[in-house]
Amino acid sequence: MAYSEWRVGVDTGGTFTDFIAWSGQQLSLLKVPSTPAAPEQAVLQGLAHLTQSNPSPLMLLHGTTVGTNAILERKGARVAFLTTAGFRDLLFLARQTRRELYSLCPQPTPCLAERALCVEVPERLASDGMVLQPLDTSGLPRLIRRWKRDGVEAVVVCLLFSYANPVHERRLGELLSPHFSVSLSSEVAPEFREYERASTTFLNAYVMPILTRYLDALQARLQQVFKRTATASILLSHSNGGLMGCYRASKLPISTVLSGPAAGVMGAWAVGRQSGHPRLLTFDMGGTSTDVALIDREPARVGLSEIAGMPIRLPQLEVHTIGAGGGSIASLDTAGSLRVGPQSAGADPGPAAYGKSDQPTVTDAHVVLGHLLPETFGFGQIALQPECAWRALEALARALGLSVPEAAEAILEQARARMAKALRLVSAARGYDPAEFTLLAFGGAGPLHITALARLLGVKRWLLPRYPGILSAYGLLWMDVVHEAVRTVPGMPLLGDEWQKANRNGYDRLLMELHQECAQAIQEAGAAPEEASYSLYADLRYRGQSYEITVPFDPAQPHRAAERFHHQHERQYGFTMPEHPLELVNLRMRAVALQPKPVSREWASNIPDGVSNLKALPTTTRLYLSGEWMEAPVLRREELLPRSSVPVPALIVQPDTTLLIEPGWQVEVDAQGNLVGQKC
Repeated sequence: MAYSEWRVGVDTGGTFTDFIAWSGQQLSLLKVPSTPAAPEQAVLQGLAHLTQSNPSPLMLLHGTTVGTNAILERKGARVAFLTTAGFRDLLFLARQTRRELYSLCPQPTPCLAERALCVEVPERLASDGMVLQPLDTSGLPRLIRRWKRDGVEAVVVCLLFSYANPVHERRLGELLSPHFSVSLSSEVAPEFREYERASTTFLNAYVMPILTRYLDALQARLQQVFKRTATASILLSHSNGGLMGCYRASKLPISTVLSGPAAGVMGAWAVGRQSGHPRLLTFDMGGTSTDVALIDREPARVGLSEIAGMPIRLPQLEVHTIGAGGGSIASLDTAGSLRVGPQSAGADPGPAAYGKSDQPTVTDAHVVLGHLLPETFGFGQIALQPECAWRALEALARALGLSVPEAAEAILEQARARMAKALRLVSAARGYDPAEFTLLAFGGAGPLHITALARLLGVKRWLLPRYPGILSAYGLLWMDVVHEAVRTVPGMPLLGDEWQKANRNGYDRLLMELHQECAQAIQEAGAAPEEASYSLYADLRYRGQSYEITVPFDPAQPHRAAERFHHQHERQYGFTMPEHPLELVNLRMRAVALQPKPVSREWASNIPDGVSNLKALPTTTRLYLSGEWMEAPVLRREELLPRSSVPVPALIVQPDTTLLIEPGWQVEVDAQGNLVGQKC
């Protein structure tokens, strides 16, 4: 790809839309206020600003929260659910697991489906795909008329065992597609476990009309504003840490729902790779939640996640989310103990320091303790009122029998304990020692907690990128075009005569199907399928187990996959059974088409008025740390030169975040402009 082409990473957030543009020689940073009612307006505004002096062709790499917000706010399309006779209540029965183990009256998560729109169709397949009862479509015309009358926009078709034989689903799709947006489970999630397959396909249909309208509007406006066809110039970020074309994104919109955190992880991976820190624990802290992940030279991957209480069965980066952010509300529970989150004050009314609320939050605790300066908060555009934060904490402090600073510190300790627990969950609980990793923080609030979390986890080194507040947008520039295809192979022994027989009787055909799907997806994204790399993986388990582990797989050497499985099983669960038979559950193929990566270290900051030039700052400030007040210098990030050392404790401010450095660390600026802390 020619370097004359602008590659622009755009990450849409609730408050700001972040841009990073790369021309092959320079990286440019831009932030503009988001426009939630019409997200494409902020995207177009930023692109116009970045490209006004350079009319080169534009490649837009876009991370969007359109689908995510539709699910979380329950504002998706009206969806009908068509399934095998006898399985109408599949989405409502779910897995029957208790989310609140000790609650006497557990409240199930409300299902997004409407039972009146869940309909059964006469048909039945065996587990191997053999037709036991032919499909009866005689009642379909009446259903179509009723659904049109009821305002249905999308239809889910999820039939039992359709992953083994999609013939019935495809026929229903042919009949329904002229009238509705249709999602077939055999195309969205062609794996066994019918509830997860149904849930994933339902969520896909739930957001499909919304994301399709958004992409159509964005492409139309791009063509209108920039006077060029934009379809081939937009790639969407995928939850698996890759990019995909607009056509596939419109057909598989559920794959974009967790792409924001994935872009952040890829940005962290890129920073770690450039700075010589390949093993990272990352945490991205915003106003409402915190996302944590582990990178052991490559980001960890999973095949199952959850949103709004419903599972998503798709390949994705492993990101664990907790309800602890800058806006998390501190309160007392029924026993009189301090509780922080998961309720959040959000952006409106926001923390008490905004002057619109009297509920204390994590942000208010930082304000009271001197960790946030009114002159720099919110890009200099949000006026913090420290006296409001102090008043909000007074009542809580009295109830706890503490001073206001002590109560504020208790709030931070509890929030950090939850974040440390989440980081241990993705590391120690998986057999990794956190002390062997470098802790990397990003997001607007993450740098305030990095040194405290490193202390809690026993981490000896931490890393802060040059622009932690826009790392997700930066990660988009480091994504390649990626597609992952999967097929379920029912309970086949991995080794022995049965494997050899199966390998002769159909596995070549299965591998060809996987390759064709991957090649088509790569081509749709504007890349060359013949230049992509194709890797095969297998989901393995011990016979009798319910869940599996994914390992690299070579059909000619299945014993190597078995060795990898035993090793990973021992790391993850603490034991292994080498003599026990192994089963092959799913075959996966991952195709990767490499994209140009930014190599320039030159940054040009294009931040709107009131942001790039922070207000006059004090040279020192008073910080409350470890139960006492102390004087600390206030430093501007842009004034810290490479290879320079930073005094501690210190408060380092920049337009997109504030870094709090506790005593006990030796901190310097590396050659890339990152801040690196070493335990003294």
